[in-house]
Amino acid sequence: MFLIKKNWKKWTTAASLAALFAAPPAWADDLDAPQGVTDTEIRIGHLGPQTGPVAAYDKIRMGIQSYFKHVNENGGVKGRKLRLIAYDDQYQPGRTVQLTKRLVDEDKVYAMLGNVCTPCNVATRRFNERSGIPMLMTSSGSKQFVDPPIANYMGSSLANYEFEARVLTNYIATSLKAKRVVVAYQNDDYGSPLAEAAKEALKEYQDVELVGEVNFQAADSDLSTQAQRIRQADPDAILAFSTPAPAAQLKKALYNIGLSEPAFLVSSVGGDSETMFDLAGKEVWNGTISSAVLPKPDQSDDESIKQYIEQFGKDYPKVALADWGQTGWAAAEVLVEALRRSETLSWDDFLSAFDSFDNWTGSMYAGVSFSEHNHYGLTSMFITEAKDGHIVPISKPITFDPVTGQISGG
Repeated sequence: MFLIKKNWKKWTTAASLAALFAAPPAWADDLDAPQGVTDTEIRIGHLGPQTGPVAAYDKIRMGIQSYFKHVNENGGVKGRKLRLIAYDDQYQPGRTVQLTKRLVDEDKVYAMLGNVCTPCNVATRRFNERSGIPMLMTSSGSKQFVDPPIANYMGSSLANYEFEARVLTNYIATSLKAKRVVVAYQNDDYGSPLAEAAKEALKEYQDVELVGEVNFQAADSDLSTQAQRIRQADPDAILAFSTPAPAAQLKKALYNIGLSEPAFLVSSVGGDSETMFDLAGKEVWNGTISSAVLPKPDQSDDESIKQYIEQFGKDYPKVALADWGQTGWAAAEVLVEALRRSETLSWDDFLSAFDSFDNWTGSMYAGVSFSEHNHYGLTSMFITEAKDGHIVPISKPITFDPVTGQISGG
């Protein structure tokens, strides 16, 4: 361990990082005395963008922090306070790799919670698997983290991407009756798999034609070229897979050239937040269709929602309640419940505790389930629409069976 710390800068090169990943930390097998646990606290790590083009996701950290404060003010967990250690990786995989090492090797966190960004999580997956550090409710819907199950990866705070792509595609074909579709996507490990899943799903509808596709980068601020290409394709529906900022930029670029007739659908990662009205403009974003896994604060009297409104509103009075803060809060609820169910705080006992979740309804989520063969955690979502500054549900819950692949409800 001393060697790792002493040569920190040396390890940040690509070649030396590869060498580091070849072996797990020496303490990885010492599960009876897990790191990050003292007589007074349990340290939890989180990585996500706090600055940069997708800094809107920093609200996930805020939600985690707010729930931890709520728990700590009510006695903590197993006699200990929860302590969040969070770093800004700016949605850059290279920074994520360095900061993951820092959390695991220097801060010695007990587990990671809600880490943001699919490409960033891809970059650190091998190291995390080898270290055995519990990776909980990762903020990525990519199935590679849960299917097939990985021993130390439990759940996603988002809907599975392929499931989401199929649901949105089905909505285009059956509810909107669209015939000509353009797929627009962020060209990275997040957007590309979703686009491929949507294009594959479109093949199931013989009367629906894929008339074009455009891509862009997460940091792109001018999408006028993509908007012109979409207009030339003459679609009646646009299906976008994007993080918030480029989703807003694309919708604005389409609006600026008068292309407001095609239905605009965007995945939950880029659309399930009232922040989008600020990023794109209220008039521009109105009518956007998206998907969601959490009810909005003004649409539920659930006890968890009430606690969130009170605590998060007090902690972050200038931040919208109907936003990604809910994602962090809900993910933290799952973590805390697993800690409470764990016989001891060894990693073995803690990770085994997740198998006892059978449609658990004690969080904001409609239901959370895990088993030996199901590490998804979340398998329900619903369709929403942006209306007059609010995100409102326009469908009943839609459920995905990770074993059979069947989709039902809606």
